[in-house]
Amino acid sequence: MTAGTPAETPADALAGTGTATDPAAQHDGVGTLRARRFWSARRNVAALAALVLGGAAGALLYEEIYIQSGHRAHAWRLRVADDLAHRHLDDHWVIAASAVACALGLWLLVLAATPGLRRLLPLAAVGTTGVRAALERRAAAAMLQRAAIEVPGVHDARATVGRRKAKVQAVVGFGDREEVRALLTELLARERKALGLVRPPMINVKIRGRSR
Repeated sequence: MTAGTPAETPADALAGTGTATDPAAQHDGVGTLRARRFWSARRNVAALAALVLGGAAGALLYEEIYIQSGHRAHAWRLRVADDLAHRHLDDHWVIAASAVACALGLWLLVLAATPGLRRLLPLAAVGTTGVRAALERRAAAAMLQRAAIEVPGVHDARATVGRRKAKVQAVVGFGDREEVRALLTELLARERKALGLVRPPMINVKIRGRSR
């Protein structure tokens, strides 16, 4: 179960499954399970690629069986064969089709070699159960934002969390800005540690005065 709105509690933001022999989890030797990023199943992309390739292969197979059974080839087969026989490699349509095919191939390779699910930040679970968990970026941002608002003098705050960095923008309503910044930085550092992430993001704090 993952957190979808800032109103949910940190416990609601935990998500993940796994086993004790999960290759995506590694122990650091002190009982802490350090999980790698979650990998996306890429079901939509895989289904689309299978549908296109399966359709093309099925059409070619049907046409070959149709011709071998004594029938004349369909018009599309004759047109494709004629184009392949007369078009040169420097033809602009051949170059365009090759470029599209290369782009699609590279896209599929990138999808196969990257984990995806960038919205999920892996949690470091204590123990040897092999259970994997993750925290959504929006949930982590909500926790940092709530911690920032609790600082005396902070009128409003906004937080965004990435894989490596988190940005917290706070509006100071009263008090000395430098004191508020120091207290805010200290509290956010504790909250960053409390997130329990495998790779806690570096927090960049920006403050400004309340507009009148």
